[in-house]
Amino acid sequence: MAKMSIIDYVVVHELCHTKYKDHSKVFWNEVQKILPDYEERKEWLRVHGDLLKI
Repeated sequence: MAKMSIIDYVVVHELCHTKYKDHSKVFWNEVQKILPDYEERKEWLRVHGDLLKI
């Protein structure tokens, strides 16, 4: 399992897809409105995601 801040990032990311179906600039702007530090969380997930167990 990931730490709560990473889970929050994944949830926000997916909820933003209900409004924007792509990874356009407006999509990332929406994510950033909710999580100003989303880039750090996204990078953590990129680096450590393979280690997570479901």
